[in-house]
Amino acid sequence: MIDFEVVFATFISIIAIVNPMGAVTTYAALTLGYTKKEKEQVVRKAALVAFFTLAVFTIAGRFIFGFFNINVNSFRIAGGIIILLIAIDMVRGQTSPMKITDKEKADHLEREQVGIIPLGIPLLAGPGAITTVMIATSQNDTGLGEWPWIGVVVICCALVMIASYLILRRSDMIFDRIGRTGTKIFGRLMGLILGAVAVQFIVNGLKEIFPSLSGEAVGAIIAIARSVAIFLGC
Repeated sequence: MIDFEVVFATFISIIAIVNPMGAVTTYAALTLGYTKKEKEQVVRKAALVAFFTLAVFTIAGRFIFGFFNINVNSFRIAGGIIILLIAIDMVRGQTSPMKITDKEKADHLEREQVGIIPLGIPLLAGPGAITTVMIATSQNDTGLGEWPWIGVVVICCALVMIASYLILRRSDMIFDRIGRTGTKIFGRLMGLILGAVAVQFIVNGLKEIFPSLSGEAVGAIIAIARSVAIFLGC
């Protein structure tokens, strides 16, 4: 039987890393001067490109692990660290360079391409989101078989992109209502949630690789890693 708590946790982790509310400011800047119809096309294209990107990596994730002979738990730890760094940037109110760079912001001369790069990739479907869905497909406590669970993760990706589409489509209204400060506050809250998800990824990976580690030992390792990440983020 499907574990709906795992499904909900997966959905929350994906929407937290995608962070459509945090994309509102960047989207507004990139589409400045666009007509309403042009903005609608950009948002639709961004959501579709991001969804298909995440869906491909969701389906192909296990094949990628096998092809490169990557241990899933090693990927959980590495991915958790990457996601934790992104979460720290979000809590600090910054856009992580792993999601979008200044060069990508500048290279949006072609209006019809904005929805693909940088909005679709990497703003919505960046390395952190790709890592998150690939880790999600490797869970073995879902109550479902491998392919049914992959289907559930794809559905979660679709729901997240529908939410992203609706939020960005109404971005002007949202920005007028809550302003830049409100979007940054929401982004910080998503960063806190994402940080907790990242730490759990790391803990699960460590427990599987080092089953003899006690809960106290894992907690100590995570505490040290978190302190180092906070120090580097300062």
